[in-house]
Amino acid sequence: MRQRIGVALAILVVAVAVLVAGPWPHGFRLSDVLTGGTPVLPDGSRPVAGSADLAGNATLGAGQHPATLRLACDPAGSGLSAVLTVPRFADFAEGFDVAGLQGGGNTAPLTGILVSNAAGVRSVRMAAQGAETRDPEKTFSLTVAGARRGEDPLRGVVLALAQAGTRLTWTQASPRAGDQTLTASFSVSDSDAAALKTALGSCLVAPPL
Repeated sequence: MRQRIGVALAILVVAVAVLVAGPWPHGFRLSDVLTGGTPVLPDGSRPVAGSADLAGNATLGAGQHPATLRLACDPAGSGLSAVLTVPRFADFAEGFDVAGLQGGGNTAPLTGILVSNAAGVRSVRMAAQGAETRDPEKTFSLTVAGARRGEDPLRGVVLALAQAGTRLTWTQASPRAGDQTLTASFSVSDSDAAALKTALGSCLVAPPL
């Protein structure tokens, strides 16, 4: 009986050691969760949060405005996210239900993100969270966040964007039937690709479990 207990305890110790060693999603290890310490990536480095912006244009019907796409990495929190921002959107947004995209009730996958480069084409559909500021420019932003568990659709998008010559197209359907579709386009230069790799590297080290 003592021998069996000893074997069982040995197996338990090995299992705990494996769990502590990781790797865990976004670089976390069980030891970090238990002790509250900073997560460690597989190469021994500490993950760093960062973001990078791409400049482009958004169109809705005949109206066109400059737009910004901010891609961010928060290794210890939300992971990858993308925020499309259009200033003065209210000036040309008649026929688009801005209010319907605000609040937490909208979960329909009305956002389409397509990236294309020499390696091929990748597209994903996601649900976006809208927000409108009351600053002088009446800025409207749409945010999509990656998955914390399982396959993260944004990871493939960001990996493609880390290559110069990639083009991203964000299409946003209105939650109200019959409205026009907002389309925003962005192109990645050599400097953009380098900035994205640096800013988002901590979220791209290893795919989530």
